[in-house]
Amino acid sequence: MSVQTAGRFTLLRKLPAGGMGRVFEAEDPESGRRVALKLIDLGADADSQEILRAERRGAELQKQLCALDTRVAQIYEFGEMPGYFYISMEYIEGEDISELIRGKGLPPEFAMRIAQDVLDVLDHAHHLAATIDGRATSGIVHGDVKPRNIRVTPDGGIKVLDFGIAKALSATRNFTQNVFASVQYSSPERLRTGEVDVSSDLWGVAVVLYEILEGHPYFEAENGSKLEHMIRDYHQLRPIPTSWPEPLRGVVARALSPYPEIRFSTAREFAHAIEEIRTESKPIDEKTVRIQSAADPEATRRVSQQTVRTQADLATGSTATAESDATRKTTATAPPRSTSTASSGFRPIVAPAKPSKRSWFKDLFRVIALVVLVLFLVPVFYAVNEYMVWRSADQLASDLKSEKQKDLDAAWRRYSQLASRSHVGISLWSARDALSNRLMNDVDHVIARYEEPDPPLVPESDWMRAQAEASHALQLEPNDKDIHGKLRLIDGHLARIRGTARHDSRLLEESRQDFEDAAKYMKKSPDPWLGLARLDIYSFHDLEHGEAAIKEADRRGHEIGKRETAELADGYRYQGERAVDLGNSARDSSDAQRYYEIADQNLNHARELYQSILPWAGAAASLQRVNKLQARLTSRR
Repeated sequence: MSVQTAGRFTLLRKLPAGGMGRVFEAEDPESGRRVALKLIDLGADADSQEILRAERRGAELQKQLCALDTRVAQIYEFGEMPGYFYISMEYIEGEDISELIRGKGLPPEFAMRIAQDVLDVLDHAHHLAATIDGRATSGIVHGDVKPRNIRVTPDGGIKVLDFGIAKALSATRNFTQNVFASVQYSSPERLRTGEVDVSSDLWGVAVVLYEILEGHPYFEAENGSKLEHMIRDYHQLRPIPTSWPEPLRGVVARALSPYPEIRFSTAREFAHAIEEIRTESKPIDEKTVRIQSAADPEATRRVSQQTVRTQADLATGSTATAESDATRKTTATAPPRSTSTASSGFRPIVAPAKPSKRSWFKDLFRVIALVVLVLFLVPVFYAVNEYMVWRSADQLASDLKSEKQKDLDAAWRRYSQLASRSHVGISLWSARDALSNRLMNDVDHVIARYEEPDPPLVPESDWMRAQAEASHALQLEPNDKDIHGKLRLIDGHLARIRGTARHDSRLLEESRQDFEDAAKYMKKSPDPWLGLARLDIYSFHDLEHGEAAIKEADRRGHEIGKRETAELADGYRYQGERAVDLGNSARDSSDAQRYYEIADQNLNHARELYQSILPWAGAAASLQRVNKLQARLTSRR
């Protein structure tokens, strides 16, 4: 594998990162230090330019904030190189929070300390006086608080990373979530309005704190669109685990309230509430207890009688707060005052006359007759209804097995109508099994077409059909892990196709996550790895990970064919072309020659791979392109 470079930097390995750009562990030959190098593709379209402006502004803000708080990663330099905007920053040893969690909750003391440190950093950021582009600002928001942007150092400290979408509070441009940040950690208000403010950061800390404590995110859904809808439509606090310390449950419940006015208003207030719990200096405030009671019914029963009386007084318009013990005793011993009917304005209530025995007997007889009639007719009605449903379901199963019912959308509608009529699931078994089998057979056919060695690529429309069919099958068999995995696989291909076409880094990262989730469900299948290989090589131009994914697919039984060979050849060609561009823009001839040598190595490898698969579609044209580029390289030496 050839050495990868970017400008003067030598890239050592790719680091986990999301959103905009890629981050590498790299060496800077000028300073001799190891750095974290963030690369953002340069583009001429409006979205790319907006991303570039945000990254440049965020780097400058982070640089100024680091001088105030050392828990912020230091920025060494930033600027443009051929093809990229780059940010060279402090490389921090340790693990980020997402790596530490790994599906299990961490101790409350650790979680609270991390949250308090992050909130202290954000408090400094929110009150930072900085000058950006000649304009003074009154504070900044991070805008992308999530586990991956919080790193725990080997000595137990923390570093807050990546202010790449940080926003000066005085700026007027509102960033929209579709271009920036991560859906899972965005507040409901941010997704609804696109506005980024202090509350966006506080919400991010709250959901991260929940995830550290519980080991999984506060919001989870099958795919990105469902997740976004779930958060946008958030109107009720989710259950807070009873295993947490009670004061901590109250703080988290308040921070995650669906109502913004109830949440903490500043990072300092949020941090102070956590500090109180950690030091046990005093109990949590009454407001937090009331918020917690929404998630814990027991908390309501623990509210003092004093508070109950106070709320009753407020509800009736009384201005009094709470009676003293002396007042209550006086009231309890004072004799009741007599009031006349005339002075009170109320008429006495006259009890109705008692019914006669005959009338009572008739009513009882009618009730008994009605009960007997209902007990007889209701079972008969249900039995007849279920019999009719069973007959129709059996007919649907027969039509599906004989392929008389070919339209699976129509079959799903028939099944849904039957399900709405049935009161017990047994009547639907035959239709459910037959429909699930047909749906997944069609899904498997689409997936198998992608595995074939020399077919045209599966179009987006076929993946969309397979996605709908797998979703329906999952409704029929919600516990089937194989269906879960195949649905994630299909989601990954759709996000890959759309993200590549739109140059949407958020969709591409979503695609990676879908493929990785699919691999967890489909442990023996090569399919998720084939998807990752294509994503890495063509969307991220990351040959190292693409080649590793192809090897994983091979290890799981997929025979490496002409398509995978062509993918690797394309990956080497991309690296060669990139090295040529770097050589063309090098500052001196020695640097240029070094880049040209790297380019020649990659192009040689690409040429050998293309030659091995001739006359496979596209290989001849790509080979001719490589030969022309190598000829130009030879003439420059």
